[in-house]
Amino acid sequence: MPHSNFVHLRVHSAYSLSEGALRTKDIIELCQRHRMPAVGITDSSNLFGALELSLAARSAGVQPIIGVQIGLRREGIQNVVHAKNSTALPPDQLVLLAQSEVGYENILALVSKAFLNSDAGEPPQVGLKELAERNE
Repeated sequence: MPHSNFVHLRVHSAYSLSEGALRTKDIIELCQRHRMPAVGITDSSNLFGALELSLAARSAGVQPIIGVQIGLRREGIQNVVHAKNSTALPPDQLVLLAQSEVGYENILALVSKAFLNSDAGEPPQVGLKELAERNE
């Protein structure tokens, strides 16, 4: 059976609170229906669905690609505000995909740092320095 020439690399599951509604089972069923050989799950600031997706995808013959969407701190411009409502600009969003076990471990470490090093009330985020330290 031929595969699709398209693979989603930025899927938000139900584990991306308030952003995604698809359960793992639904994601895998859609991949099978559309003959996608792989799927990338990139929930926001967490890897809660990584194991569940990996197990379900492999048993269905779909390659799981584990990743995360994480906030990137705007270093040096913390006081920049949005012109319309004078609120601080949110961090830029960056998608990281694990290519190997080392890459997965790097993503785990970055997500942990994002939560541990962000101030209360601000979204989890990492800086370029932390990102460079975990580059493979």
